[in-house]
Amino acid sequence: MVKIKSSGQIDANYKAAIGRVPGAYKAGVMATSDWQEKASSNEAEELWKAKIAEAAAANRRQKAVSAVSNSEWQGKASNVGAARIGAGMSANADKRTRNFEPYRNAIEGVSLGPRTADPMANVDARVKPIVSALVETKKAIKGWAENLNYYGKRKYS
Repeated sequence: MVKIKSSGQIDANYKAAIGRVPGAYKAGVMATSDWQEKASSNEAEELWKAKIAEAAAANRRQKAVSAVSNSEWQGKASNVGAARIGAGMSANADKRTRNFEPYRNAIEGVSLGPRTADPMANVDARVKPIVSALVETKKAIKGWAENLNYYGKRKYS
């Protein structure tokens, strides 16, 4: 069996983090110096186009990102985002618990092979069973993965 914290422990840890997260969020925002460069790159644009085809056809994201300076983004993100994230986490703590519990149960139910000196054997015996359990759980909850986007929402309505 995989040893995983209880649902109550995970929930308590999540709720305990709420007081720490706003400061860490703001610090992360303020430590970012290349946001605009990365966000307006061709790689980011291609990924976005794959996920949101209609909007990408007009290049609306790239134009909007290019119009915002790093300092403008940091100001809004650090002042507005940092002030909101703790309240958002608090407001959704029960939802996070409900949504994660099937995955926690899946992890807990996996029997792992013994650790070995061979890292690839460890991947096969210890990582893949967990990934498989999580994929099967997601399929059972949300439907076949091919019909879902990155966020678990249906690709086509």
